[in-house]
Amino acid sequence: MKKKQDELLGAIFQNAYRPESGDALAEIQDAGEAAKYLMTFVSSIERVDGRAAVITNAMPADEEGQAQFGHSSPGLLNVYFLQRSDGIWKVLERRENIGAMGSNGNIGNVEWVTLAPEKQGFVVSSGGTWQGYTATMAEVFDLADGVVSLGSFRNHSSNSGACTEQADECWEVTGTLRFVDSSQPNAYRDILVDFAGKKYTITEGKGGTATEHLKASIKETARYRFDGKQYKLISGTNPVPEI
Repeated sequence: MKKKQDELLGAIFQNAYRPESGDALAEIQDAGEAAKYLMTFVSSIERVDGRAAVITNAMPADEEGQAQFGHSSPGLLNVYFLQRSDGIWKVLERRENIGAMGSNGNIGNVEWVTLAPEKQGFVVSSGGTWQGYTATMAEVFDLADGVVSLGSFRNHSSNSGACTEQADECWEVTGTLRFVDSSQPNAYRDILVDFAGKKYTITEGKGGTATEHLKASIKETARYRFDGKQYKLISGTNPVPEI
């Protein structure tokens, strides 16, 4: 796996790639100006058309290639398309700074998905934790025609890190995505999100021990369908609290 990553990132960033640290210092256009970013491998997939798609994370960096970010700093999403020819990967297309997301300079987690027959995409779950509150969003992307966002929705939140006896309500809710065939022909598949979690309060005993009191268990499924522009909720509810 490391050898393949080195080959792919070496093809993308050439001499700027540093195999020993697995990153590269590169310039990316941000708000109309070139800025230095530390580029790291996130994930890759070989597509049905024989090309490879590589996702990298861009983290703000100084001139020496040292990461420069704070807790609230997002990462930048980048996708590169490559083709292997005569045993060598060659870059066909660069899609940089598609979006800023996540925290601590990191875009979050990536999952490759099948959006429709012979149509691949990916989902980025990004977010962060602030003062005991955690929240993430799931954003769906299509690899066709470059890289296109198909919409986003809340898929996790929790206030467990800020839950005290004085809180009226504490919660932790997470959604798990699965793609299923749509009733619409020649369309993107529907997304079913299985939500599970709980709402509760706590009381604090002697010695700082906490006792949890369940208020409600959460277990439900929501369906999202592509409406021609983005995925929209068409049935069920999204029980993930906003923060």
